[in-house]
Amino acid sequence: MTKPVSSRQATADPVYLCLAFDRGFIAHAAVTLLSARQAASKATRITAHILQTGDISEADRSMLQKTVPDIELRWHEIAAETFETLPDNREHVSRATYLRLAIPSTLKGVTPRVIYLDCDTVVTDDLAVLYDLDMHGLPIAAAADEGGKTQGARLGLSTQSFYFNAGILIFDLDGIDPDDFDRRVDEVVSIHLDRLELQDQDILNLMFAGQTHRLHLRWNANTRLYTPNDFEPGYTDGEAQQAVAAPGILHFTDKRKPWSAKCNHPRRDLYWHFRNQTPWRETALQGLGRRFKNAIRDRFSKSRRAARAKT
Repeated sequence: MTKPVSSRQATADPVYLCLAFDRGFIAHAAVTLLSARQAASKATRITAHILQTGDISEADRSMLQKTVPDIELRWHEIAAETFETLPDNREHVSRATYLRLAIPSTLKGVTPRVIYLDCDTVVTDDLAVLYDLDMHGLPIAAAADEGGKTQGARLGLSTQSFYFNAGILIFDLDGIDPDDFDRRVDEVVSIHLDRLELQDQDILNLMFAGQTHRLHLRWNANTRLYTPNDFEPGYTDGEAQQAVAAPGILHFTDKRKPWSAKCNHPRRDLYWHFRNQTPWRETALQGLGRRFKNAIRDRFSKSRRAARAKT
């Protein structure tokens, strides 16, 4: 497919990003930010708002800023107890995932819109293209989830809406009232608590059913585009093929992240390409060991051979 091109000029306002993470994810956040900077045109200025609970040291903040010196980082501390009453029901996902629910109350009046990015992403296209798109007056934008039809049916969503993945979102902050947003979060949790398996993603889908602008899948190219999918996705085979051919953001949605030895994603080395440009790089010996183990697994793993065949 032909990639859209942003008409953004050097004098334009920055692209505003938001990341939300705890100290355990700072190395991965560095990858996301560095890849976003390197994928952007020279005309694209980036400001990144970072939501965290106060557990990231000044030293780590300084190292992150030095990694992306031409991105303005703005830090926002969210009280750790804010989300204590929300479900904590997934082994590999912490309550830090709920930090994105603080975006409207934290950034309202700061920027008219913001792109939220999970920290298991690698950006491969200029985010100005995504930031400037027409959302047709809708409050958020997101791409269909890899298990969209399965998850939508589980939540009882109508066929007029679609179940989206909450790892990449655009919030139209001018169109969202923070108090109403927070009230609706509490309301959804109160009414649908027994249904909430995927934490904040389920909450947002229930809140914005029928009010979400659908992003092209290339802006959230999930892992199951490349590996087997046991769920029924919320997109067509054609959309999947286009996303694989020209991803704008790679999202490592599987439990086996690229920093895990068991990751079978065929583009996992792109993560390490960026990470090894940061203070959290691997040593030469660690890199050699990782590549050797991957070469062995690539040769004998059926799932890895199947994943490579999709690229």
